[in-house]
Amino acid sequence: MSKVGFQAFAAGMIVATSLLGGTYFLSDKQSASADIEKKEVSESEVESFLTSNGRISIPTDEYEELLAVKDKALKQPVEQPEKVEEKQEEVVKYTVKVTAGMSTYEISNVLEQNGIISDSFAFDQYLIKHDFHRKIQLGSFEVRKGMDWYQLAHILTD
Repeated sequence: MSKVGFQAFAAGMIVATSLLGGTYFLSDKQSASADIEKKEVSESEVESFLTSNGRISIPTDEYEELLAVKDKALKQPVEQPEKVEEKQEEVVKYTVKVTAGMSTYEISNVLEQNGIISDSFAFDQYLIKHDFHRKIQLGSFEVRKGMDWYQLAHILTD
């Protein structure tokens, strides 16, 4: 770039800076800042907003009490499902082979096909709901017909 080019660039910078500085110092301070209105919201407006959106509000102490109950419930051991009384049939034993990549859905189907459980979908949902699906181990497990879901889940996860 030539000497004249540098001089023109410098002159442009001076003019731009002068215009911005003049605008800043000569403008009204309040118009330059954003107009922030502090609007008071009444309790009835909050309640109507919450009800229109299908929400509720609760006091802080009630919320903390609910959290304490939730934490207590999470610390309790998983309850066993109610045992369904079945007629004593012949003992059906099966060795389940869990291999890498098998999902709980596939394991449930294998158990149903071999007469160990009657509903593979419900057993699969039980494993997921009670967080057993993350703990399934690889290997061979001997199971038998008549075991409840809790016992089956523990065999597959131990």
